[in-house]
Amino acid sequence: MTVKAIQANAPRRNESRQPKHVEFLQTLHTLTGFNQSDFAEACGQHPSNMNKYLTGQLQPGKRVLLSCVRHLFEWAVQPLMEIQPIPENLNSLPETAGVYILYDSAGNILYVGKATKFRAEVRQTLGRRLVALRFGPTLGKKKPLLRHVAVRLSLYEISSARLRHNIEAMFLRAVANQTHNSNIGKPR
Repeated sequence: MTVKAIQANAPRRNESRQPKHVEFLQTLHTLTGFNQSDFAEACGQHPSNMNKYLTGQLQPGKRVLLSCVRHLFEWAVQPLMEIQPIPENLNSLPETAGVYILYDSAGNILYVGKATKFRAEVRQTLGRRLVALRFGPTLGKKKPLLRHVAVRLSLYEISSARLRHNIEAMFLRAVANQTHNSNIGKPR
């Protein structure tokens, strides 16, 4: 088979990917091991709608995803900030526990982390150096501090340590090779 034939038959990079909400729901479905109708019931959704969500015919919204997480794990995930500018005074961040996500100016996810206290953990993470990036006209390698690249922040309050860990691991798997996390989380 020639190289041109292989390239013609290979799926394009973004063609085979589902939207992130669909992938997240599919990951939840896979992790639970339920059949589709049991999964729909466990999430508090109608089976025909869940089928459309899982196949990508319908886009599940944040309410559907939140409902599934609440029903499946019986723990609440409370969004505190969603893709908002990082406050200049980090002391204004809450002392609660959960998962946080840092974004660059283009909205790309730079880092996903879990914290027992957002204020301390986000401050510590912003002081870390990124993996080498290429900047400038000569494309020289630089290792900037995360605080110089990160512009936006999302905070999700999650009181359960186990759920925090598993949600962080699921986020990292959903955006694998797109973040600057040093390791990819593993579910417990």
